[in-house]
Amino acid sequence: MSDESDLDEVYATERHLLYVACTRAREFLHVSGVNPASEFLADLTD
Repeated sequence: MSDESDLDEVYATERHLLYVACTRAREFLHVSGVNPASEFLADLTD
């Protein structure tokens, strides 16, 4: 695998893990973090 395809796979995995974690919330979801925030958080508001 090339470096670029490895990086694409890491991004896809991180996005998937965030999505799964957020969709598991039943009544309340609180997302916190530090700067810089994850670039995948913008996907949640679209």
